[in-house]
Amino acid sequence: MLTRAVSRPTRGPRVPIATATTLALLAWAPVQAQQPSNDDSLQPPDLQAASAPQPKLEQVVVTANRRVEKLEDVPASISVLGEETLQRNNVRELVDIVNLSPALSISVGTQVGTNSINMRGIGTTSNNLGIEGDVAVLVDDIPYSQAQQAFKDASDVARVEVLKGPQSTLFGKSSIAGAVLMTTKPIGSGPMRTRVSLYRTSDHEYRASAALSGRLSDDVGLRLYASKTNFPGMLHNLTNDTMQNGSGGRSFLAKLQWRVTPDLDLMIAPHFDHSLSTGNTAAIIAIDPGVGYLYNKKYTALSNTAVLRGIHIGPWNREIRNDSPTGLESTDRGVGVRANYAFPDGSPLAGHTLTSITSVDNNLSNDFRDNDNIDLISTYYQVDASGKPSGIADPPMLNGTTASKTSTQEFRLTSPDGGAFRYLIGAWASRNTIYRTYYRGNPFVKETNFTNYLTDSGVLNHAIYANTNWDFAPRHSVSAGLRLNRETNNYSFHTIDSLSSSAPNNVHTGEYYYVAPQHKETAVTGKLGYSFHVTPDVMAYGTASTGNKGVAYDMTSGANNPNVFAHLPLAAEKAVSLEAGLKANLWHNRATFNAAVFQTRFRDYQTSATERFSDGSQASVLYSIPSIQTRGFEADATVLATRALLLNANLAFTRATIRSWDQGACYTGATDCTIPNRLVPGAFLRDASGGSMPNSPKWKLSMGAEYTLPPAAWLPYPVAVNAQWRTQSAVRGAISQDPTLDRPGYGILDLGAHVSDAKGRYKLSVGVRNVLDKHYAVGNVGSFLNFKQTSGPDIKSYGWQPARDAFRYTSIRLDVTF
Repeated sequence: MLTRAVSRPTRGPRVPIATATTLALLAWAPVQAQQPSNDDSLQPPDLQAASAPQPKLEQVVVTANRRVEKLEDVPASISVLGEETLQRNNVRELVDIVNLSPALSISVGTQVGTNSINMRGIGTTSNNLGIEGDVAVLVDDIPYSQAQQAFKDASDVARVEVLKGPQSTLFGKSSIAGAVLMTTKPIGSGPMRTRVSLYRTSDHEYRASAALSGRLSDDVGLRLYASKTNFPGMLHNLTNDTMQNGSGGRSFLAKLQWRVTPDLDLMIAPHFDHSLSTGNTAAIIAIDPGVGYLYNKKYTALSNTAVLRGIHIGPWNREIRNDSPTGLESTDRGVGVRANYAFPDGSPLAGHTLTSITSVDNNLSNDFRDNDNIDLISTYYQVDASGKPSGIADPPMLNGTTASKTSTQEFRLTSPDGGAFRYLIGAWASRNTIYRTYYRGNPFVKETNFTNYLTDSGVLNHAIYANTNWDFAPRHSVSAGLRLNRETNNYSFHTIDSLSSSAPNNVHTGEYYYVAPQHKETAVTGKLGYSFHVTPDVMAYGTASTGNKGVAYDMTSGANNPNVFAHLPLAAEKAVSLEAGLKANLWHNRATFNAAVFQTRFRDYQTSATERFSDGSQASVLYSIPSIQTRGFEADATVLATRALLLNANLAFTRATIRSWDQGACYTGATDCTIPNRLVPGAFLRDASGGSMPNSPKWKLSMGAEYTLPPAAWLPYPVAVNAQWRTQSAVRGAISQDPTLDRPGYGILDLGAHVSDAKGRYKLSVGVRNVLDKHYAVGNVGSFLNFKQTSGPDIKSYGWQPARDAFRYTSIRLDVTF
């Protein structure tokens, strides 16, 4: 259903409806339309035309420059998902946002805690917690300290802004590739009201939430929100008859707003989240013929017929056998305090606003995994130091615990919105500490790759920044920003014990403790833009910006080898970006069109590689790829074709590639491994220059439509139907360029409808996700388990990890407000 919107008057030439509709096929941005406040359907057509308000698109605002501005006035490529769009598409998690924004994608790691967010094809490809993410996620101006915190319920969100390209100048060093800004729902200006939402799907997902919000008095407002969600999962574990690769959680958020004086406003917002994701497990879909044995041909009890018993192997298999769970359980609690002081008239800073944002957040997470991916206890059959079966009936589990503590303080002085020159200056301080413990395998069975360590990393940041906009001539504007960041790093690594699967003579490393010298580094980032208003409603712009991501330390088991510390810290990652675009508001505010071309080059891209040291040992170490880049074209458009029909589309064409890397990994089957390995003497690698970045579709398209049915005697309530189509091209599965890990493209069609009463108190929505039942994977494709034959080549098997909507399902949702 199209909702009522208030919009500014528009100017500019009239655009024919055919042209406006064509624009909708180019790109997408969510908006709503204005409807008449009275039922004019009974009036004669000529009176209807004269009296009915002209339909218009809703005004869209953004905070990309840390102040509220109209989207079409900001010289940057930004996608905005409003509340109606989030609700219509039943958005719950970050992956749902990614599905609606072609610039975003996700890299799925071996564990949920190592998943990462990609912007324009660029994101972290290492599973090392010591490497910061390339895309920052902020909720109400407060950033997450780790990427894993974003992979949970997006609770009580009203708007999402996707800022593309380096955003380090205003949003800090974790936004070198872009930023995702989430804004939660406001308290509102009316009396206290309650809203309850219930959601259920045919594959047993449920969501329940309730919000109480409104004014307690003229000066005090309160909002309380609580939710409980659960999706059992996509994979059926035959061992214990449970589901795997699901997610859920419970959340509580509160906002207390107090107008202390006419000039001072205070907001206190505590939050609590508990989430459980049982994800990143693969299911077998194919296996070579024959009988073989896991790990070693002597382990006859671990034959493929025994390991895979009862599993119906096929292209879209969803059956697994695990004797231990896999997933991430996380608890997050914190509070944010925001104060706004408006300088009164007559003061030297009259019209200015001083903002203080303070936050404290504690996150505790536990990641766990069935390390052998089977339900037979492999350690029982694997050999011990004497070369005989260990007889240890201990499943080879993996457990890691991460405790992070983050505190931030920000001050901003914002000039009045009016005037030809507008500016913002700010100061930022943050402290983030990560404590990590990790235990994997069994100390008496070498093949479990046993490790037991703890490590910690602390980062103290101080920054000052400024951003300005100057309308220096009619229709001409420039914008500029600058940030000075000072970073101080502390790091230690304590190996309690480890036994590598490649260790000669079953020799344990023993205990080792390393404390790194304190590291300090200063970085400067900036941006510069020019915009020209061709007409009051059409703007062309060009921008240049730089980004910087801080140094990295190794927080993985690779640091059990003391030789690794000579590489630390890994150099900071840097970016330079150019962008040019066009923004247009057309057809008397019934159509919008935005387009941009971009190129961003990254230097010293942070990842991991394997090194062999002079003592003959080898380990995974942090490593920099000299140069990568992303470039492409983006467009979005929206058209209110009629009062009842809204069309939208969003397109991204992205070419994310490796510019220079002659030390690429040598995957199985590669025939061009001729480059001497500079880290491992006597070994060879391949030149990966020109290769594609992983999980970066070359093109990605989303198109949608919503139609409100005309009133009828048999239809007493407003009814709207909607459709959403999204499709993308194939992606490279790994930065090694291994073609066996590539995933094909896909297209998904969703349909929905909703009905509500005239006063908006009740709304019932139904939907069908993946109407055509097109199956597709999100990660963990390729090699699954290899079995050794008594003679001849290994028997290889292959697996996949299905997406949440890889199989068709239906949903129903009820929203009640009272």
